[in-house]
Amino acid sequence: MQKYQSKLVRPTNKYVLDEGALKGKIFSVNVKECPSMYHESGKRDALVIKIEFINSNGDLVYVEYAPTITWSEKGKFMKTLHDLDVVPAMGEELDINTLVGMRVTATIENVERNNVVYSNIVRIQKRETDIQAKVSNEEDSEMMNQLFDVDEIDFDGM
Repeated sequence: MQKYQSKLVRPTNKYVLDEGALKGKIFSVNVKECPSMYHESGKRDALVIKIEFINSNGDLVYVEYAPTITWSEKGKFMKTLHDLDVVPAMGEELDINTLVGMRVTATIENVERNNVVYSNIVRIQKRETDIQAKVSNEEDSEMMNQLFDVDEIDFDGM
């Protein structure tokens, strides 16, 4: 610090996101063993989903969401798979690499621990695309035929 400085600037945590629903993209997905005080072994297997966001300053921010892997319909893991529309059928595999790049909407809540604010993901959902479905080729052809049906054009009045 300078000896004669009269103003102090408290630094901001550029990794904190605005609370609420934010658009993001799944950056990476992996299975990781995590500590757990709720399991007898003291460990749990989690699906760690890292999501990339752009904060209000234009900085890239990465936040992880790690539900415990359990196939119970009441668990966060299965709810997340339903929200991402990737629930495998009984006996089928889920290739977690197919989730990378998926555009999602995440619900963000900020919490403060030891005077530090952290952004947490409460829920992630597959983002609906804004592009409407393209007209089928048959309908497209019919429309083109109507547009270019030269038998109905009256050239005499031109």
